[in-house]
Order: sequence, then C-alpha cells, then structure tokens
Amino acid sequence: MRRVRLMHRGRLWRRLPHVATAAALAASFVAVGAADAQAYTDPYDTALQLVNGWTGGPYGTQQPGVKQLNDGIVTFTGAISAPAGSSGVAFTLPANDWPATNVYVPVDMCGATKGRLFIQPNGVVAVQAEGAFSNATCFTSLDGVSFALPTASTPLTLQNGWQGAPYSTAAPGVQFETYSWDGVAQVSVRFTGAISGGTSSVAFTLPTAYRPPTTEYVPVDMCGATNGRLVISPSGTVNVQAETSFTNAQCFTSLDGAWFMLDQSPQFGPIPLQNDWQFYGGGPITDPTADLINGSTVEFSGTMEATGTNPIAFTVPSSLAPPTDVYVNVDLCNATKGRLFIQPNGVVTVQAEGPFSNAACFTSLDGVSYSLWVNRPS
Repeated sequence: MRRVRLMHRGRLWRRLPHVATAAALAASFVAVGAADAQAYTDPYDTALQLVNGWTGGPYGTQQPGVKQLNDGIVTFTGAISAPAGSSGVAFTLPANDWPATNVYVPVDMCGATKGRLFIQPNGVVAVQAEGAFSNATCFTSLDGVSFALPTASTPLTLQNGWQGAPYSTAAPGVQFETYSWDGVAQVSVRFTGAISGGTSSVAFTLPTAYRPPTTEYVPVDMCGATNGRLVISPSGTVNVQAETSFTNAQCFTSLDGAWFMLDQSPQFGPIPLQNDWQFYGGGPITDPTADLINGSTVEFSGTMEATGTNPIAFTVPSSLAPPTDVYVNVDLCNATKGRLFIQPNGVVTVQAEGPFSNAACFTSLDGVSYSLWVNRPS
C-alpha cells in the first residue's frame, strides 16, 4: 500500500463515546465501526436554513446539512426540492464555510440528471441544472458533495494552453486531505479552483507525491452545468474529458469537488459484487473498495462493469448502510452521468441518466462518499 509524507495539518477526529471501537463485518470486509453509529446525530453538522420555497428530505433522504472541520473541507449531506417556479437560490452557508472565490460543484438531480451548486463568496448557494430547471426543483441531492477551502493548496502548473481561475474562481491547486483515526492516517487528494482554454485534453501533471497508484476517474462540472470527468493516471497526467462537446471543457472546467483516495486506512475492504457485476477489466480483488473514515463517512474507490442488466451491484454491510436513502454522483462510460442509489438496507443500485449500457460498460466509484450520520432537522 502506497504511503506518502503528509505535507499539511491533518484532520483530527475526536473519538465519539457512542461509537464502538470495531465490529466484525461479513464477507471480505475488515473490522470497522459499530453498526449503531448511524443512529446518532453528527455533532459537527449544521442544519441548512432553506429559502425561496426549498424544503429538505425528499424521496426518503435526510434533511440538508453542512459541516467543516479543521482541514477546511466543507461537506454537504441530505437533499432538497422545491415547487415549480422557485428561485435557484436555496440557502446561505454559515460564515465560516464561505469560499474566497466562486465555487462550482456537481450534484445529482431528478432522474440522475446533471446539475451543480454555484457557491459565492458571500455564502449564497444557487442550484443550477444542465437541462430543465424542473430537474432541480424535483430533486437535488447534496450527499457526497464537498469543496475545499484552498488554504494549503499546491499550485498546479497548467500546460497545452489551459489557463486558471475563469469566471472569478480560484487558481487551480491540489492538496492532501488527511484523517487521523485511532492514530492511523488515511489520505485523499483534493483539487481546488477551475481551468479553461486548452488545445489538448492534457491539462496538467500532478506533483509526484499526489499521484495515484492506479488510474482514477472523477466527475467534474463544466460549462453550462454540463458533465465531464478527470482521468488521472499513475504518471500524474490529468486528462479532461467532456460527456458531449470538448468545447464545454475548454469553456469551463471546475476542479472544485473533485477528489480521489490515495491511501486507504486499515479499515478498508473489497466490495463483494453481485448480479453479474465484476471488477472492470478483470482488476484485482481489492478493486473496487469501501473505506470507513472516522466512524461516520464511507468512501468508495475503484471501477466495475456488468455483463447483465441487473442494476443492483452490491450490498454494503449494516455497519456501512446510511440512515436514509442516499443518491451520489458517479462517472460512467465515456464520461456520461450516473449515480448510486444507496438504501438503508445496504442495497446499492447503479442508475444512468441515459441508457443502462453506459453503467454496464463502466462505472467508477472514485471520489464517491456519503455520511452515516443523521442531520438535525432545519
């Protein structure tokens, strides 16, 4: 397992008294936090005060919330919806979560369609849809959505005509997100800022310490809230790919909200796939994987494919099952849009915005996470 030298302060999680130290999990998972963890309210979460007719918890999801710990990672949970004709402005973040520049992060919407949050330096958050705005008012998931306040970012050196900070966003950067839980570190790589222009899909090369051991496929937001992805190779080369026209990438590619796991903690394990789902391209048995972080967050990684048409790909153990329904973005074949639908019984279904063949061809779990904790009602 690859280890890196930690280059900035890590996230120090306080041990919560109601979380057991470990529990034996079924199948090939290793020991993780106890199954009753999701029964408690996350003490770090702040309820979002919704405006303009937006309400929380549609379709069996939980109330919307936001949290930030000492590493400057702002993380959302829950989902929202609104009556037809509502304003796109849904809420204002607490002051300590305000970014210094404009931020655009991808979100999942009704029917697995693509949308984004536009977050301004005054904390005002507007919901924007790639297609009809009714997709946003019908359903907008905040689960798995996050962005980094770039206080410790390493600047990225762009190439092939790519330029940084379009549309009043931050200059592109990369930073470690480090968790310490019972004295053991787990490391993820976070991107910040945005880019535009470019005469080639190769936008930059990551510094050596940030390079993944395997190729990563991470969804990103593009011009007009269209869909795209970053393809990050072990050599550090980062390719920008658009679902439709590459001009969408050249117009605007947000790096905010994009991340991937670099080092798993000892609490990770391979996901037992089912229903004709298998590791993509015959990958190793540890791909894809799930990792429990600080007893309250599940992070996935790896890629998979299906030879059949059953959308149920796997079932997580009860210890990793969310307290409510969860919908999170995933990258599919040819940078198309998809999502995971994760139920409280642990069943995980892959859904595609377009034909299911996009999911069966290729589904990336890189950069996918969700919370096990229940938010306070707003």
